[in-house]
Amino acid sequence: MLRFFRILVLGTGLFVLVVVLVGFFMPGSWTAERSRTLRAPPEQVHAVLQDLRTWGAWSHWTTQRDPSAVFTFDGPAEGAGARMSFEGQILAFGSVTIVKAEPARGVEYEIRFRGVDEVTRGSIALEPDGAGTRVVWREGGELGRNPMMRMFSPLMSAKLGQDFAGGLERLEARVLAPR
Repeated sequence: MLRFFRILVLGTGLFVLVVVLVGFFMPGSWTAERSRTLRAPPEQVHAVLQDLRTWGAWSHWTTQRDPSAVFTFDGPAEGAGARMSFEGQILAFGSVTIVKAEPARGVEYEIRFRGVDEVTRGSIALEPDGAGTRVVWREGGELGRNPMMRMFSPLMSAKLGQDFAGGLERLEARVLAPR
């Protein structure tokens, strides 16, 4: 019985050591990106992007994802300086702030989570396309030196990429919906 526990402790310790060592060699940053061509001109897409109050209808920051989420808005109604704060059991506590908005080019934003020093930066770029507007949604951030956080980098990128793909599909429906 004692031999079993020694093997168990040694095996667990070796596993943790391998995970930590592998984590040190993983990238110190993460990125996610998805794109889609929408059947609308850039100005029409931009009108939805620059207003954070519309993001609940198409992005992954929604009460459908987190029914406990509460959203508040401050700053200008749209464009640079517009800010959406959120708090919920799944989404946690943080804010999204548009830092740059250009009708022909898209928006750039920052996400800050309470208690996290690293800032996530993102953009939703607009590129004219023969069929409408190619929308490229990118986001990325730093993971610091923590090897355990670095281990989750590929998972974060994949999950967020799925969120972006669904968001771009809903964005097209929102942009094309009659007003």
